Amino acid sequence: MNFQKTIRHFLLILAVVSAGAAYSQQSSLYTMYMWNQLILNPAYAGSRDALSASLVSRHQWVGLDGAPSTQVVSIHSPLPNDNLGVGLTIENDRIGPTNNTGIWGDFSYSIPAGEKAKLAFGLRGGVAIYQSDLRGIDNIDPDDGAFMNDVENKMLPNFGFGAYYYGDRGYVGVASPTVLENELNSFSVENTNQRGVGDRHYYLMAGYVLNMSPDSGGVMFKPSTVIRMVNGAPVSFDVSAMFLIQQKFWIGGAYRYSDSFAGILSMNITEHLQVGYAYDFGTSRLNNYHNGSHEIMVSYDFFKPDVKVRSPRYF
Repeated sequence: MNFQKTIRHFLLILAVVSAGAAYSQQSSLYTMYMWNQLILNPAYAGSRDALSASLVSRHQWVGLDGAPSTQVVSIHSPLPNDNLGVGLTIENDRIGPTNNTGIWGDFSYSIPAGEKAKLAFGLRGGVAIYQSDLRGIDNIDPDDGAFMNDVENKMLPNFGFGAYYYGDRGYVGVASPTVLENELNSFSVENTNQRGVGDRHYYLMAGYVLNMSPDSGGVMFKPSTVIRMVNGAPVSFDVSAMFLIQQKFWIGGAYRYSDSFAGILSMNITEHLQVGYAYDFGTSRLNNYHNGSHEIMVSYDFFKPDVKVRSPRYF
């Protein structure tokens, strides 16, 4: 086995351990989180004043065997009572021989918090279907306890909560989308019991839109950030800076702490339809073994004819 192939097998095994014994180190990552915050925060449900549907497909570390691949579909809407919102999120995350599919229902309740602002509180409930099949991996150490159970299939119920303050130009949110620390697998190494668990994650997100020109249809600037906190891992964060030109074209970039830089392009094709693309340039040592990460987003808003909506919607 040559050096390059050895490294690839090592990284694949590392990914498996991260998805099992150390699964909790990180949940799915998204570069264009600022346009699909329902993934992280159930209180976002109904905030876009329309029935809103989005699809995100992310392919991380392209060229590396067993690299993460994530797809998520989300849909949410306000109810006839303007204070209520509902949502549905289906997310599939594959890393090597492991696959995790989550199906989540969201409910939000909002109250006025100023002339043009609202404060929303959200709850989430659902189930994650965790599957792993290690039979196809070339294991370097046949006595490694992490590989003793070849096949795992588990249904893991969970719930979460969040709060979201937003107006026409800005937002601040906090959420923990999965509260229960479910056990994914268990094994014994050198007579020591170890558990693979999904640890509780906390997110803090914020963003604001600034008018950079006298013409309201000129150039807008939108900085945003999301901070991730989880037991057993360092605090991580993303920061992004986007420019909106003529209310139609988004261009900008993002930085993920100790991981990558990203370029982002998005276009409001119509007042209903938005498409976006992001490419991540890795900055860690792992960058020597892959060709970056790709993310594609498509979103569509279904407006009611008799409802006046915020236009454009910046987040």
